[in-house]
Amino acid sequence: MPALKNLVSSFLLLAWTGIANAYPSVWQLNYTDVSDPDIALMGYMALPPTLAAEDDSTDDSASIGDLPAVVILPDWDNVNDYEITRAKMIAEELGYIAFTADIYGAEMHDIKDFAVKVEQATKYRSDPELFNSRIKSAIATIKGMPFVDVNKVAIIGYCLGGSGVLGYSFDHIVGNSSIYDIVGGVSFHGGLMDFPVTGEMASPVLVLSGGNDDAGTAVEDLENKLKQANATWQITRYSGVYHGFTKFDADAYNEWVDKRSWMEMSSFLAERFGEMEYGTSEPELDVEYIVELIDPPEVGADAQVARMSGGSEQTSMVMVETVSYYDDAFALEGYLALPPMEDGEKRPTLLILPDWDGVNGPMGYESERAVMAAKEGGYVAMVADIYGTEYTNVDDMPTRIELATKYRSDPALFVSRIRAAIDVLLAHEAVDSSLIFVAGYCLGGTGAIDYAFSSKALENIKAVIPIHGGLDPLRAVRTDAVKPYVLVLSGGVDDAHGNTTELEAHLDGASATWEITRYSNAQHGFTKWGTGPFSAYDTMADSRSWWSMMSLMDALSEEHKASMEGEEMEEHDHDEEHSHSHDESNDEMSDENMSESSAYGLSFFGSIAMAAFFAVLPY
Repeated sequence: MPALKNLVSSFLLLAWTGIANAYPSVWQLNYTDVSDPDIALMGYMALPPTLAAEDDSTDDSASIGDLPAVVILPDWDNVNDYEITRAKMIAEELGYIAFTADIYGAEMHDIKDFAVKVEQATKYRSDPELFNSRIKSAIATIKGMPFVDVNKVAIIGYCLGGSGVLGYSFDHIVGNSSIYDIVGGVSFHGGLMDFPVTGEMASPVLVLSGGNDDAGTAVEDLENKLKQANATWQITRYSGVYHGFTKFDADAYNEWVDKRSWMEMSSFLAERFGEMEYGTSEPELDVEYIVELIDPPEVGADAQVARMSGGSEQTSMVMVETVSYYDDAFALEGYLALPPMEDGEKRPTLLILPDWDGVNGPMGYESERAVMAAKEGGYVAMVADIYGTEYTNVDDMPTRIELATKYRSDPALFVSRIRAAIDVLLAHEAVDSSLIFVAGYCLGGTGAIDYAFSSKALENIKAVIPIHGGLDPLRAVRTDAVKPYVLVLSGGVDDAHGNTTELEAHLDGASATWEITRYSNAQHGFTKWGTGPFSAYDTMADSRSWWSMMSLMDALSEEHKASMEGEEMEEHDHDEEHSHSHDESNDEMSDENMSESSAYGLSFFGSIAMAAFFAVLPY
């Protein structure tokens, strides 16, 4: 590979150009097609701030080490300011070297003519060998640059470039290793095609797609192709967005989905570049959390909840406490995880609905997930009881089936149990009642959807998150419009998920805002820790679903906070305007009073002067 670097460096023209004025950390790279050296190509390389600041000081730069690199495949107008901006974002925000690949040629950047766009896009979509050659050329170029870790190069692409990512990934198969290898690819609103399957895909792909862009059936076809290629994949779909949802200046641009898809890409690249590993682990009792048991109250009494803060009870660990409460006269026992907090502090809260074997006690699976949410995100988290205190742990299969069937067949009862737990949270002093999220595992995922589809869903429930939830058959919608954001996280081979195209149409019919992600090879129950022969635990699906849920809650919490601050600012501005208006009125009144007072003063002093004058006159 050092020979490759020397070879590539020998024919690269590396120079500052006029674009450097607008992008001081971006370099222009002139290179050629690896299959045809007569084809001139031109891309732009963005350097992370730490590397860009080193300039040509090799002694200092050597200490930085080789960095991962991301090759950006452009959309159908070829390289322009959009791709360069994305390259800078990758360099500055993520710390990677980024390079904008040239597909059409150095003389065909920033195409404006619609007919030319169609012509060129059709040319490369219909000639995969030519398209892949241009991608290989960019990969070889960036691998030949100093400070690039040649074993950590990924590709991402937008629109036409997204198609290129998928085509290249299908062509990049196990057993065909070369200097053009990549560790992963990300497709943003890429056009879906009939990609040929020639072998086992060598690198994972992340597909980010608009719900109003690609047809659901086209995404199903892509899933089937990826399964044929034995690929590692994630497909995420976003409701209500069209082709080009990341393009800043496009009518289709959607800021929310742009941020969500960027987050998915960022975590994908971090794992691909070895900066993090997949898989979560069970929190340790008396190391990461402690348990406090509370005697149950009498029927009809308020739930007994405690608060850990201050004094001798102050600890850096999460505290899990039992919460005894009722749904009417039906006794329930949940578990509340409290992060270390200050007196009077309120936090956003996650309500966790258990799977079909019950709540499993204060040290069970769901409680451990609550501890993770409290420890990692600082959330208050509560495990809701659905079956009642008689069925805390359901071990035998017939009883599981009986109870799960009971609640699946009676959504009103299911929602009632969930509402009882929400009422506990609304009454708790540590809970920010305006920010509550509901997540559910397996049967709990069914309950989360039932709650979202209920007319009783509250405005302050910001999102529901079914995780490997039982969504087949489709749940009945009992409201005119679904209020919470719906984040569905499912396994790619989980029959309980049902048909995604039908689910999307069902959610659209309920006026829901949704996001659906499926993970390759993940079965039903993919988050349940275990290593036995019947364990469905999947490290990738577990980690990525957890990150997706946590990042959604963080984003919605920040959005809510910003909205509240904006309202406060508006109210403050209104008060100031009113005060200013009042002050102006007072000023006008003061001016009038001063005028009257001045006239009175002159009259008064004038009278004294006249009296003195008359006093000295002779009679």
